Amino acid sequence: MTAINIEGVARSFSGVPAVDDVSIAIRDGEFFTLLGPSGCGKTTLLRMVAGFCELDRGRILLGEARIDTLPPLKRNTGMVFQNYAVFPNLTVGDNVAYGLRARKVGKEEVRERVARALKLVQLPGYGERWPHQLSGGQLQRVAIARALVHRPRLVLADEPTGNLDPDTAERVLDVLAAQVREEGAACLLATHSRHAAARADRVLRLGAHGIAAVELHGED
Repeated sequence: MTAINIEGVARSFSGVPAVDDVSIAIRDGEFFTLLGPSGCGKTTLLRMVAGFCELDRGRILLGEARIDTLPPLKRNTGMVFQNYAVFPNLTVGDNVAYGLRARKVGKEEVRERVARALKLVQLPGYGERWPHQLSGGQLQRVAIARALVHRPRLVLADEPTGNLDPDTAERVLDVLAAQVREEGAACLLATHSRHAAARADRVLRLGAHGIAAVELHGED
């Protein structure tokens, strides 16, 4: 089953194309990677899917429902940022619970889901700790837990290993790949790292200015 269809999407800034007529179909449970250099439109494309950036044209469907006209909280996606985007004034548990509370989930269910999400990313018992007490790799796992806790159908990961050393990056990719597949969600990973892209089921190479290249590896 197709989790998401990105159909002919485009976005320009001050007349300069960032994403130009990109179309992708991603299956449920698939780990799909956008591979390309800085400035090729990877982050813009993820932000378009997440709802943080409007489309100039095209459309985005999750399952059979069009989502590009919906606010971010209504899209059933989860976002992992390169810079963690963890709130320093909230505990680990409150960071993970943030999206659930925004969705008006009940207190007991929030508690259960947060505990499960932290266990999934191998941080059980870390809920009362503060971000400044964690390493970079642990912070990125908190970000993954926050993205997964509301059980999204699609996880968006923007250079999630870009600020990590190689060993920590490997562990974060292990966690992301394993937990996305365990949850049955799809993952759209944006990266410039060939090593990170090697984890993907399929890889779409993006060239300069966001133009989609013809190489699509691993297709049936």
